[in-house]
Amino acid sequence: MGEDVRLRAVVELAQAMASAHTPNESWRAAALGARDALAGSFAALSVWERDLGQLKVLVNAGDLAEGEEEFPEDESYPVHRFPEIAEFLHERWAGGGEPNAW
Repeated sequence: MGEDVRLRAVVELAQAMASAHTPNESWRAAALGARDALAGSFAALSVWERDLGQLKVLVNAGDLAEGEEEFPEDESYPVHRFPEIAEFLHERWAGGGEPNAW
């Protein structure tokens, strides 16, 4: 994937985020922007509910599988099923960084 394609995807993401009027529109724009930048067919945006030890899906965007909802009410996964995420965040916090975004 060339730099022009990636740059275009970032610009389109910024434009979509700027035009979003609701949290759902922002979440959709972020997921679709990431999907496009990575030339994928699907992306999901989740929030880490740290006290519950789970990732709660905010939006599924792109080619959805049967039964998947764009804005699920109760789709969540134990964070331990994604050790690379937990490891990355632990390294950031252990190094003095604050939990912002990943």
